[in-house]
Amino acid sequence: MTEASDLYRRVETECPAFQARVTARALTRYYNACFRPLGITAEQFSLLVGIGGSHEPTLAELAARAGVDATTLSRSVKSLERRDLVRGHGGRGRAGKRLVLTDGGRRLMHESMAAWECARLRLAEALGEEASRVAGSVMSQLAAAAQAAALAVSPADSSDDAERGTLATR
Repeated sequence: MTEASDLYRRVETECPAFQARVTARALTRYYNACFRPLGITAEQFSLLVGIGGSHEPTLAELAARAGVDATTLSRSVKSLERRDLVRGHGGRGRAGKRLVLTDGGRRLMHESMAAWECARLRLAEALGEEASRVAGSVMSQLAAAAQAAALAVSPADSSDDAERGTLATR
């Protein structure tokens, strides 16, 4: 092995960001498989939860809570609107238009919540209840530590992330 490949392997085993991305992709594949019979993805499920769990949020509010770009989220919302799962009303643009679940969206969420609960229980069983609980706690602690570290590295960039909720919610 070369010195460079040893360094790359260290990144794989020691870098929380690398490990979080690998884990996020694995979880997304798992939840996509669980939601596939319902015709939605894990991303769409999260978006529907964000809309249904809030009082008529705007796209900007959802993006801030999810820590994602509003433009990217806008495309996802339009897809849900075309499927008549979400309806936008009121103001204009990302900060004004309010989003609500349609009757079809609420029906789908009822079915999706059952699929989510089964998926969550299956993961907790595979990992163990205690390890599952600890994993959630550690992820929250890691997000807080990353936000604090980002402030030390680049206060301007970190404050933008904090405003969007990027680091605080991950």
